Amino acid sequence: MANRMDWPTESRGLETVERATLQEQIYRQLRDRIMSGFFQPGQALSTRSVAEAVGVSVMPVRDALRRLEVENALVVGHNRALEIPRLDIETLREISATRIALEGLAVERAQSALGPADFGLLQEYCGTMAASIRAGDIDGYLGANWAFHSHIYRRASDGILLSFIESLWLRMGPYFRLTAGDRTHLDNAMIIHHDIVRALEKGDAASARSGIVADIEAATGDLNEWLASNTGSAAVS
Repeated sequence: MANRMDWPTESRGLETVERATLQEQIYRQLRDRIMSGFFQPGQALSTRSVAEAVGVSVMPVRDALRRLEVENALVVGHNRALEIPRLDIETLREISATRIALEGLAVERAQSALGPADFGLLQEYCGTMAASIRAGDIDGYLGANWAFHSHIYRRASDGILLSFIESLWLRMGPYFRLTAGDRTHLDNAMIIHHDIVRALEKGDAASARSGIVADIEAATGDLNEWLASNTGSAAVS
């Protein structure tokens, strides 16, 4: 893939937090970063480095990391350190099929709850993604991409459906970074995102769902090729 930029270090970009509800703030910040693709697959998250990045003691960080481990967003890797999980091609296929079912349902449910303010915000996210692509800002693109999708899904559900979708993004988010340096992939993704917004504005839930499916399938295809070429596994048809 052309023009891939360097991956971030494990602590760059994390923000300082207030002392109140430290564990929750750290947990939410890390969880959002994982879903948006801020961290790379296999990257270790040490208690000490995260604590230094957010400016707190290690105790609330340790508790936040344990919560993420329970959610399978982190796993015990080499040297007993917690790290971002790696995926194989079979797991990628299973997650993608589940995403198609759940996110397709979510965008259909969201249709009736979305209004002009939502459409304007979705267009703003598209604008941020496009500007980030032009600037070569992978973090900016990935953050806006998650904001775009999550806004739609939160309008559909703030309960079970959303929690299932987020659990899948916790597994997939880090892998979106692998395709974020491919301009062809990003340009195609932007076409699909704009199509989704137009379908939602027209009240065409079926076309919006088709757009979500196309977005997932395109990413899955590119990631399938990347995993096949980098792990030596056979590509999944």
